Amino acid sequence: MSDIKIVILGEGRVGKTSILCKYFKHKFDEGQKSTVNPSLFEKEVTYKGKKVQIKFWDTAGQEQFNAISTIYYQNAKGALLVYDVTIFETFKKVESWVHTLQEVVGKDITFVIAGNKFDLSDKNSLSKHSSEIDEYCAKEQCRHFFTSAKTGYNLDEAFENLINSVLSKTEKSEGGENKKKGRKLEIRDSIVEKEKKGCC
Repeated sequence: MSDIKIVILGEGRVGKTSILCKYFKHKFDEGQKSTVNPSLFEKEVTYKGKKVQIKFWDTAGQEQFNAISTIYYQNAKGALLVYDVTIFETFKKVESWVHTLQEVVGKDITFVIAGNKFDLSDKNSLSKHSSEIDEYCAKEQCRHFFTSAKTGYNLDEAFENLINSVLSKTEKSEGGENKKKGRKLEIRDSIVEKEKKGCC
């Protein structure tokens, strides 16, 4: 299994870079600047006894950068789609990100949706939108996690689910011979961060 590419997508200021900084470096910066240039983070995992390098691309979220960002969708096996739970309109934008992503890499792309800034959310407001979130995720057959880049809430769960799903689907598509079940994904601490653009 070759290196795996995963992209992080969503509107500007939803916390994509902050999520990566928290997940990779266990740091959170209240004054994190908007990403303009894509950054690459790498993580080595062991899947069914084999080492695989996962490459996470943090792309610029503002709409004016979409033409640039689509270059980085190419050859992606998975995506983390992030929205801001305090601005529900950013969830409605997820559908357009999914559409663009599938147009570039195909409908077989694996993705997980993260409702970020859960620590700032109004739980009553979220409950009003829960059915819409559930219906969309059921239609797209994807997992949804409420997350917080500030506290780290659910980040490990969201990333591990995405990585595991991508590797499982990639193995099947490549006709892998090792079909044993029950082997957990083992994530090592070996992390390489490249092209840091204001992260923490």
